[in-house]
Amino acid sequence: MKVQNNNLIRYNTGFTARAVSQPAFKGIPKTITHCNIGSMPEGIIGKVKVAKKNGEEAYLNVMKLLGVSGDETYQLRTDRGGIIGEIELRIKKAPQDYDRLEFPEDPSHVFVQYLRNYSKKGTPFHIEGLEEYKDIGTRLLQIAQRRSDETRCCGNIKLISKNESMPFYEKLGFKKEESGPWGNPNKYYLPPEAKEPLSRLSGGL
Repeated sequence: MKVQNNNLIRYNTGFTARAVSQPAFKGIPKTITHCNIGSMPEGIIGKVKVAKKNGEEAYLNVMKLLGVSGDETYQLRTDRGGIIGEIELRIKKAPQDYDRLEFPEDPSHVFVQYLRNYSKKGTPFHIEGLEEYKDIGTRLLQIAQRRSDETRCCGNIKLISKNESMPFYEKLGFKKEESGPWGNPNKYYLPPEAKEPLSRLSGGL
């Protein structure tokens, strides 16, 4: 069971449900804390709080883009339009008649197709000249988690990590999915015990 209290979502290992409050906003809120991301149109949907390399607080715009095949892309942008990071995800809902013997819990999840922080030096997608920000990957994964919650995917997230990114995901609580000898050893999932800590990290969305 999952409940929301003081803008934080609590998770446990069972079926998750959501208690949603509907605060009245006029226009786009400053941040996406109270935003139902899935119901928002394409474009800037609000802001998220991050930190600059020196620790100074900063806010980046969240740009929502929809692909023709159902993919969703979320970019973190400066007020001048520079892209600091982005995530592309796909909602993967299990059919109602899925094999409950093989999958005791609903296997529906959000699959992260890619996650990139363009401001972090020493990473494959770093763009020279961009000011470096902290919490970019965390905020993007929290957006994926929110979408998993909104689409009744139980807060589940899966992804395939690049080798150099494995320590980052493991620090957030992601675990390798058992794949057998022919599976992808870089496939990760967010286990139940890591859902609430991720949602709270750095103050949450």
